[in-house]
Amino acid sequence: MVRVDFAELAERSTVFAELKKPAFFWRAAVADWGHTLEWPTGERLDADRLMEMALEQAGRADTLAFRRWQDSHGLSLAQADDAIGPSRRTVSQYRAGARHVPRTVALACKGWEIDRDKTIPP
Repeated sequence: MVRVDFAELAERSTVFAELKKPAFFWRAAVADWGHTLEWPTGERLDADRLMEMALEQAGRADTLAFRRWQDSHGLSLAQADDAIGPSRRTVSQYRAGARHVPRTVALACKGWEIDRDKTIPP
C-alpha cells in the first residue's frame, strides 16, 4: 500500500483547503469506475495525479519523468518499447514504479525525442 500526503495540496490550493479537516477528508468517495477520488463539494483527483503525487513523495523522479515522457508523446507500452528498446513488460514496470528507470533508459528517451524532432517538419 502506498500512502499519499495531501497536506501540501491542501496548503497550495484553495480548492483543496477543506482537506485539512479530517472529517471532510474522510468523506472522499471513489468515482469514475475507480479512477477518481471525489469529495461531496466537487473536488476531484484522478488516479494519474494521485500516482504522480505518490511518486513525487517517494522521491521517484525517475519513474515520474518516464511516465511524463511516455504520456507527452502519447506512446502505448508497445510504442515506448519500439522507441527505446526494452520489452513491453519492462516499460510497464518502469511506468508503474516496480523497477527503477536506469539512467541509460532516461537518456534513450531524450535521444528519441531529439531524433523524432529532427524528422518532424516544422
